[in-house]
Parts: sequence; structure tokens; C-alpha cells
Amino acid sequence: MIRHCLAAALAAAALAANAADAPAEIPKPQCEPKPQAPGAQMREDDFAMKRFRSDVKRYQDCMKAYIADRQAVMKANEQAINAAVEDYNGAMKAINEGLKHAD
Repeated sequence: MIRHCLAAALAAAALAANAADAPAEIPKPQCEPKPQAPGAQMREDDFAMKRFRSDVKRYQDCMKAYIADRQAVMKANEQAINAAVEDYNGAMKAINEGLKHAD
């Protein structure tokens, strides 16, 4: 029985070690420069407003792409976590069944 508890502890330690391999820093969005609202005089200039709207659209598209990428990573992480939990639960169930039958 002590061997089984030790095996479970080692398995948990291995899972924790794999979690430590995660990246330390999450990349920041690279959507620079951020658009700046034009001043009152520039708002009357059609060319300046067209460029401003274009800058806003570029920034929005870049940020939306960044968010979609981060969400995809989160979903992949969630799936990996769920798979690890299922694996762990299956192993613990097998261990407990083995202990029941050993007595």
C-alpha cells in the first residue's frame, strides 16, 4: 500500500514538473502604434479623418487577431488539462481497484 501511495505522489510531482515548463511570460500584443484621436482642426480634414479611420481599423483588426490567438491557446490548455485530469483519475481508479483486490 505504501508503494501505491508513493507512486501516486510521484505521478503528481511529474504533473507539477510539467506545469513548471509553461512559458513564464505571455506575449503582449504587437499592435503599435495605437491610433490617436485627431484634434479639432484635423477632424475637418477629410484626408486626415480617412487616415484616422484606417489606423483605427488596423488597430482593431490586430487586437482582434491577438485575442483570437490567445483564446486558441487557452482552449488548447484547457483541453490538455482535461486530458491530464482524465488520465490521473483513471490511474487513481486503477490503483484503488488494485488495492481493494489485494486485501
